[in-house]
Amino acid sequence: MTAKSCRTIEVLITADRILGVLQDAVAPMSVSDLARVTGFSVDMVFRQMGTMEDLRWVERIGEGFVLGLQLSVLLAKSRALAETKIKRAQHELSELMGVSDDN
Repeated sequence: MTAKSCRTIEVLITADRILGVLQDAVAPMSVSDLARVTGFSVDMVFRQMGTMEDLRWVERIGEGFVLGLQLSVLLAKSRALAETKIKRAQHELSELMGVSDDN
């Protein structure tokens, strides 16, 4: 987490809340549904969804939205980086303990 002296950027808080709702959804959600669940105005959600759709953070399916490909790509990259760090740490630990690490 960053220092508390940093200013909060409300648009990111809004996007995070909308993406969290979509993450938990079992079916595509409309702008109206997202507005109702998040408590944001329909206009705000509409603008957010348009931007997130342009960024491929969400995809439109019929009249609703689901999480998009770009978020999947970011997640895959993040997981790959974490796995690399874990393997490196395991290798270093094995070396420190004098254990053979053939993986």
